[in-house]
Amino acid sequence: MVEGEAIEKLKNMRLFMQITDKNSEHKFAEDDYKANEMAIQALEKQIPKKPYKDNENGVYEKDYCPTCHRSLFPNDHHCECGQDIDWSDE
Repeated sequence: MVEGEAIEKLKNMRLFMQITDKNSEHKFAEDDYKANEMAIQALEKQIPKKPYKDNENGVYEKDYCPTCHRSLFPNDHHCECGQDIDWSDE
């Protein structure tokens, strides 16, 4: 299973939790929803994303993380937030 498939399963699990909560007196705890969301966010950061470029003060272009928008050093494999960075030119 790859990250994208696991994310879809976790999202389906969350929908199941919501449906169950509506139709049953036994409710999932708020922590269950938070754990599900944290797992989705962590898996999404493992999927490499390309940095975006922006001019800093109109002087030169700088690369930024697409998730948290922190500036990146060239060829950082991961941002401080944990996002996997894809530097390929493809």
